[in-house]
Amino acid sequence: MRQDDKKERTYFRSERLVSMNGQWYFSTREGEQGPFASKGAAQRALARFINEKVELEGFQRSRREKPVPLPRPVSKGPLTLELVPIEKETPTIAEPRIAPAPQKVTRSLVF
Repeated sequence: MRQDDKKERTYFRSERLVSMNGQWYFSTREGEQGPFASKGAAQRALARFINEKVELEGFQRSRREKPVPLPRPVSKGPLTLELVPIEKETPTIAEPRIAPAPQKVTRSLVF
């Protein structure tokens, strides 16, 4: 049972992965998901589905909680910045390389 469910209900355990007509599906409270070409593809999709639900719940919980304020930095006086010159190298220009032109091949067909 989920935490936000209001009424007490009886849930029966059943297999989540189901094969119908050679295609695979997985069952959730939201309904059946699929079809998938193989059982492995359905298992991976089910794992991804569950992971997304867990991440969404964590995100929603973090939005409900009050954020912790970050500590303010303690200033010990004025901040001074020093400019340091950057040594530049003289750029070198390389000779351009020209690729050889492809050879044209002509073929004639005789009928």
